[in-house]
Amino acid sequence: MSVKSSQLVDFISATHDDFPKQEFEVAWTNQDYEACRIYQKERYVIDGGDQVTRKVMLSNTGNARYRNYYDTDEPAVGDVLHTIRVPWTRLSTNYTYDDLEIIRNKNNAKKILDLMKVRRIDGLWSLADLIEERFWKTPTSKTDELYPYGVPYYIRLLTSGSHTDGFYGKTISYQDGSVDTVCAGIDSDVEAKWCNYAAEYTEIDNAMLKKFRLAFMYTNFKAPLFINDPSNARNAQKRIYCDYGTAADLMDLADAKDDNHKGKDVLSNLTVDKGGDLVRINRLPVVPIPQLEGYTDPYSTTAVAPIYCVDFSYFVPVVHEGYWMEESEPMVDRGQHTTFTVFLDGAHCNLCTNVKKAGFVLHKAH
Repeated sequence: MSVKSSQLVDFISATHDDFPKQEFEVAWTNQDYEACRIYQKERYVIDGGDQVTRKVMLSNTGNARYRNYYDTDEPAVGDVLHTIRVPWTRLSTNYTYDDLEIIRNKNNAKKILDLMKVRRIDGLWSLADLIEERFWKTPTSKTDELYPYGVPYYIRLLTSGSHTDGFYGKTISYQDGSVDTVCAGIDSDVEAKWCNYAAEYTEIDNAMLKKFRLAFMYTNFKAPLFINDPSNARNAQKRIYCDYGTAADLMDLADAKDDNHKGKDVLSNLTVDKGGDLVRINRLPVVPIPQLEGYTDPYSTTAVAPIYCVDFSYFVPVVHEGYWMEESEPMVDRGQHTTFTVFLDGAHCNLCTNVKKAGFVLHKAH
């Protein structure tokens, strides 16, 4: 008795939500899938439009002044709003079964479920690796809309050859080695307040720790008490990211300050969690990232060992409503009429609403 394709499609669909507990190991590429966690935990959902836009006020008209009696007024209106523009990027993965693979095991439901589980994890694993890789990169060039704006796109290093700490992070180094100062539609070379804070360090020592504290204070902006902050406040985490060697050096620095630290005891605001598995600066967790191992600036091709501090209240991972990790029904193609393929698709982008607040970067000279 033959089995119809429609029956196999129904069977595959019905078993998607019936996978048994995982019973095999996976040699994951990354120790911690931080970007995937961010898109699940820190994401913001937006619906509609061919791109994401937001308004930002970078300056005021300068109408305020002290005045004498009977001074004349000179009212002025300035064009103070700028538009942030971020394109949607699309991603997908898939996994496939052949009808004979299913028919050969039709009397053993567990084997069929195991087969589907292996294929599905295979497809999702490659998607997770792709998300992690691109989160820590700039696009290929300034005209590239295939890849999302990663962390180095918004939180930029000091321009190659520059050694002055401060709000001078304005140059985007694209993956093809080109550079540009237009970030999400706003030129940082023209608008100084669209530059992020960046500082140069040499070693993981007290001098670097002081630079971190200064950056932490300089990027902590608050609205005046008599002004209602017009921004949409988000409660999100702030974290520090670096390579594994830098994280280990920070742990050594904490140990050197106090060899008898316990739990989260304060060590000049440099702490180590109980068990020593995570170091914190200013109570922020330092997360080692595989993609930052040996990180080189694409333009200068110099290893810069960046230490990123990212505030996800202002660096906002955005996913498209109704189109994120959407899993299709099994499909049959006439070119491969015996196979059933399931596609998983999504649209997302990274939106930075305020580069001065979104974080900062410490890096070595380049």
